[in-house]
Amino acid sequence: MAQQQQYRYKRSSKTTNVQERGWVILVGGGVTAVRSDICGSVDCIDFGPNVSVGGLYKLSPYFGVSGTLDYVKLGAVEKNPEAPLNIAFESEVIELSASAVINLLDTYAGSGNYRAKRKRFAVPYLRVGLGGLYYTASSFPANRSLDDTQATYDPEQEYPAFAAVVPVGGGVRFFINDEFSIAGEAVYRVTSTDLLDNIPPVLSNGSRRDEYAVLAVKLQYTPVLKNKLKLFSK
Repeated sequence: MAQQQQYRYKRSSKTTNVQERGWVILVGGGVTAVRSDICGSVDCIDFGPNVSVGGLYKLSPYFGVSGTLDYVKLGAVEKNPEAPLNIAFESEVIELSASAVINLLDTYAGSGNYRAKRKRFAVPYLRVGLGGLYYTASSFPANRSLDDTQATYDPEQEYPAFAAVVPVGGGVRFFINDEFSIAGEAVYRVTSTDLLDNIPPVLSNGSRRDEYAVLAVKLQYTPVLKNKLKLFSK
């Protein structure tokens, strides 16, 4: 019975020599989608890119804190046949946030002495945080391009502007080796502004804050000191 349990742990875990504590460097990229007053469905979204860098400090096998810097491009085209506005928008966003990262499973596999030597291959996690946005938004006729600068509408506020953001989501981290892991992550951002689209509520008959989601893949690198420093060796 014990041998069967040990075999099961081996199939779902990998050998490690690094403790589940310390710093991890994060680099990622993905796709973004926005929910605004003129667009709340997939058919009107212009999906944009996301690039992120950051760091994660693992306090225990279950908990860590992270800080990330994200670049996000958002866009959408209004497609309401009942009240067509013939309007579209594009926004560029810089997001800086800090988050708590909670693993839903112990990152170690097995028990006793065996546990300390093996990492679980797949670990789901939750992420919740708080941060700020630095953004610029432009709106323009839907039958034009933002490259045609003469076609943009007047800004509804002075840009660049600032707003608060609350990222909430999660993902699954896959352990590769002591230095590298890869994670798939989906995080929804709730913001404090209604002008990520540069469209006022009075024009769109809306009042909700603008929100956006990011679906990303992140490479996680853990610096490992492979060779001990010998101070007095010749």
